[in-house]
Amino acid sequence: MKDAFCSILTELPLSVREVHPDNGSEFFNDHLRRFWKEKYQEVHLSRSRPGHKNDNPFVEQRNGNPVRVYLGDDRYDTVEQTHAINALYDLMHVYHNLFLPVMRVAEKQVISEEGQPTRIRRRYDCARPPLDRLCETNALSTEQQERLLALRRQTNPRQLLAQIRQQLDYIYSLPNAREGEPQVVYDTLSEIPDPRPQAAQAR
Repeated sequence: MKDAFCSILTELPLSVREVHPDNGSEFFNDHLRRFWKEKYQEVHLSRSRPGHKNDNPFVEQRNGNPVRVYLGDDRYDTVEQTHAINALYDLMHVYHNLFLPVMRVAEKQVISEEGQPTRIRRRYDCARPPLDRLCETNALSTEQQERLLALRRQTNPRQLLAQIRQQLDYIYSLPNAREGEPQVVYDTLSEIPDPRPQAAQAR
């Protein structure tokens, strides 16, 4: 997990000021607390309140879309499946962040009328890709912004979506772990050659 955090922090196009995970032991344990204290002292570590799932609304909603929309609720428990799913995430990252428009709630109004149940009316802003929203902030340097915009110009979204579907077909074809043949989870963090077919590795 510590290696995974290092990889994420290295690949992000912006600097991380705060990490705010949920209270699962995979995020809050002695090893990770020591990791943040020793390796990334400039990053503030905060935590959600127990029983308040809305403390992480943007993260929690991504469990349904896109993770479960693509992969469903099936169990994936082998090293090969993990590498294949990580490769899928690399493709999804580009497609969803650079091309796919999303809307954000701009206004939330509580409507209470006599004799009627209380309801909430939400108004949304214009749909835009996350990259466009990010470029409007001061979070990116000029070099980082140009690198991401260049990636978008060089990427064909139709071909990218076809690669995502191809990678999904490959993931669905992989068998789960056999009983009595345990998988070494640490191998999912090591530099193992990617087992995917060459065609599925195309970017």
